Amino acid sequence: MTHQDTTPHGTGTGGAFGFVRDGYDPAETNTLTTSDVESATVYGRDDETIGSISALKVTTDGKITDAVIDVGGFLGMGAHSVLLPFSELTVLRETDGTDMRVHLDTTKDKLKAMPNHAG
Repeated sequence: MTHQDTTPHGTGTGGAFGFVRDGYDPAETNTLTTSDVESATVYGRDDETIGSISALKVTTDGKITDAVIDVGGFLGMGAHSVLLPFSELTVLRETDGTDMRVHLDTTKDKLKAMPNHAG
């Protein structure tokens, strides 16, 4: 995976930084549904698994505004949950398929240091 830090914030692909992965294209965040990203694995800046999306906050018109990311734990037990603006996530969709990848420009340790979100 290549990390590009030249993608400006708010370009429609989400995230403060753009992530590029062979065989994947940036997903248009305004067309994503909750089923597209709910339970998705979240990858960090070095393509390591850092957590998963356990819940989404959605406006009355269906726009995803925030994501609850579970970090650590096993099968949801003992996980540290953090709430992040959805705009900080970069969502990639497989070019010739349906697989989705969610990336976040941070590390597992930084997420664990954030206040716990008690849903």
